[in-house]
Amino acid sequence: MKKDDKVIQRPLRGKRIEFAPTTGIDMFPEVVADFMRQIFDFEPGDYLISDEASLFDFTGVDEMELRDIPQKIRAVYDLDVSEIEASNLLEVFVRIHSRKYGGLS
Repeated sequence: MKKDDKVIQRPLRGKRIEFAPTTGIDMFPEVVADFMRQIFDFEPGDYLISDEASLFDFTGVDEMELRDIPQKIRAVYDLDVSEIEASNLLEVFVRIHSRKYGGLS
């Protein structure tokens, strides 16, 4: 650690961090891996997403703006995600899976 690096300890002292569940995300590992690679150029292990993750969480990745992400999804998956509430990634994955495999099994 460099001398200029700062470690912030007080704000988290005594606090518990709880991550949102990944139950839904875990149902679509192939879709998630393909999506994250195709849309954000991330490999498995380069990201952490939960059932509550949204496209908003990835604005600024590779200098993409929020308006660019649905366009890229449309180009790659031929899927319009503009009406998905809160741009929820799990809902995006459900739709990609349904389109590719014909629904949930």
